[in-house]
Amino acid sequence: MRRLARDRRGVTAVEFAVTGGAFFLVLLLLMEACWQVAAAAALDAGGREAARWAGTGQAPPAGFTAAGYVTETILKSTGFPLRPEALAVTAQSFPGFGALSTPGAAKPGLGGPGDVVQYTVVYRSPGLTPFGRALLPLGVLQVRFVILAKNEPYPNG
Repeated sequence: MRRLARDRRGVTAVEFAVTGGAFFLVLLLLMEACWQVAAAAALDAGGREAARWAGTGQAPPAGFTAAGYVTETILKSTGFPLRPEALAVTAQSFPGFGALSTPGAAKPGLGGPGDVVQYTVVYRSPGLTPFGRALLPLGVLQVRFVILAKNEPYPNG
């Protein structure tokens, strides 16, 4: 028995077996958190890019509505493999910043020259790993943010 107690061969393998699972679990959770933060930041950047395009009053490319092209611009600008069906973008226009708090002042759409537009972007981001999906409510993290942008005084028409 004494000889067995002094034998140190295999101690590293046993220690790794005890701690390795926890290490990999923490690593997967860290990857999940980084993915979700990066996806949210990419969506924010894409939303700002889309708001810049919409604020100029340009006509969308053939086959797109203006609101549809805003959604497409967000997806293209992120550089992430995001699911289009998980993205919802709504836009409301107001005659000015002071009207944001006035009930009933909002009109749906991208507005006209000089209008203030409120873009609400919602993305239901699925968990990247099985552990992330298990920890998130319903396996999905909802990323939601609002962008306020004032349209340029472009010629209407």
